[in-house]
Amino acid sequence: MKLPHDGDVIIDERKVQDYLLSGSHPVGRFKARLFAALGFNSSTSSAFIAELRRIATVGNASEAIETSFGKKYLVPGELKGPLGELPVFTVWFQERGEERARLVTVRPR
Repeated sequence: MKLPHDGDVIIDERKVQDYLLSGSHPVGRFKARLFAALGFNSSTSSAFIAELRRIATVGNASEAIETSFGKKYLVPGELKGPLGELPVFTVWFQERGEERARLVTVRPR
């Protein structure tokens, strides 16, 4: 199953900069180390976001969970960086009444 409006997902740049690629975030710093090993850091966040958009567009949701607030999607993919690849799950949420899904997080598979 494809994400709704998969080519137009919402990715908050602050979430990427201040959480996923932040070496100082209490939780995100562990993910940031993995992504840094692929060549992603705060100065390459636009390339990281482009990769997440690519995964959202080409990937198929392996799970879609209906909640009282909307639908949560789990989309697996290969995060391809300048220094390598990492199998990941991207997690997206589409709130009730919204057309587009928003990035929740990225985690290694």
